Amino acid sequence: MKTSLLPPIAASALLLSLAGCSSKLSEADVYLAMAKVEQAVQQQDCAAIAHWLAPQAEVVIDMRHADMPEPLRLNKSEYLQLMSASWIAAGSRYSHERSNTRVEMAPGGKTATAYATVRENAALQGQPISSVSDEVATFAMLDGRLQITYVQATMLSMQ
Repeated sequence: MKTSLLPPIAASALLLSLAGCSSKLSEADVYLAMAKVEQAVQQQDCAAIAHWLAPQAEVVIDMRHADMPEPLRLNKSEYLQLMSASWIAAGSRYSHERSNTRVEMAPGGKTATAYATVRENAALQGQPISSVSDEVATFAMLDGRLQITYVQATMLSMQ
């Protein structure tokens, strides 16, 4: 059985926020925040991602496709530790690509949900590995900042 630390990294692509927004979200705010977090993921910068993740955020990683019986539920700290370990294991042989991105605004503009498909490639223990996950992230304005409150990454395939 192959073990992958990639789904937690994939989820990080959707862990974002935007400082200085008004109390009402816009679709443009969410897409801009996603681009900022995408940059942090490409740079493997956990500290930058941590800034955008809400203090009480929950991250759910469903790897049942990879024989993991239950989804993994992590708080912010646990998730950041797992991301850091994943990037250390993958080193410079990590790549990340997001596609099929769409954003749905809740009525009133207080929250938004982003959807994406994420493909990741890395070499773990010298073996090439690739994963594809569907991800959903919920955004909310907290203390005047756009922050991620919930992320779910569902692994579709791993090779």
